[in-house]
Amino acid sequence: MSPTKEDYLKILFELGGRTEQVPNKEIANRLGISPPTVTEMMNSLVKAGWVVYTPYKGSKLTPKGTEYAKKLIRKHRLWEVFLVKHLGFDINKVHPEAELLEHSTSTVLADKLETYLNFPEYCPHGGAIPVDSMEAQEVKTLHLPEVEVDTPVKISRIVDDEKLLQYFRNHDLNIGDSIIVTSRDISLDLMTVHHISSKETIQISQTIAQYLFVEIISS
Repeated sequence: MSPTKEDYLKILFELGGRTEQVPNKEIANRLGISPPTVTEMMNSLVKAGWVVYTPYKGSKLTPKGTEYAKKLIRKHRLWEVFLVKHLGFDINKVHPEAELLEHSTSTVLADKLETYLNFPEYCPHGGAIPVDSMEAQEVKTLHLPEVEVDTPVKISRIVDDEKLLQYFRNHDLNIGDSIIVTSRDISLDLMTVHHISSKETIQISQTIAQYLFVEIISS
């Protein structure tokens, strides 16, 4: 499979395409391309059996596409751990390098890398690395806008994109932080969040908040 097609499968998985339909516009925004280009690629992936596409609703991975995406994401996340821990890359800058490496990494090399890194469980952006753990993480996490108001949650993963990572860092929202959504204003595309540790009140775009994955804190 070409690196371009692999990128589509990976982004679909990371945006929740394992269980829900992801709008082509959202994929286009992440890849920096036009929606018609995404539609054309989705048609190709549908024919190959990797994706199910519903016009005007979006795309969803097939079981075959999900398994392929998970294997690719594992390689990407392993390289991110290596680049951050052993080469000193900033987590905001590591994605493009891991993107290049993942496509040329064999399963044998990925296994050797995982052993060398002492079997890390998560990448620097909070994504699970073992393939079996990815499934469990996807099941228990929610997009922040899906969380009910006044429900305490913990930030578990941020979509791996330099601009998004910087946006959330600027708003003091990091992996492991506990927060509570206190209000939403759909007309202004605004979400107000209470940071439990710092006691700060934070306002962020609800559209961008969908790239923040959280887990409900058990009482």
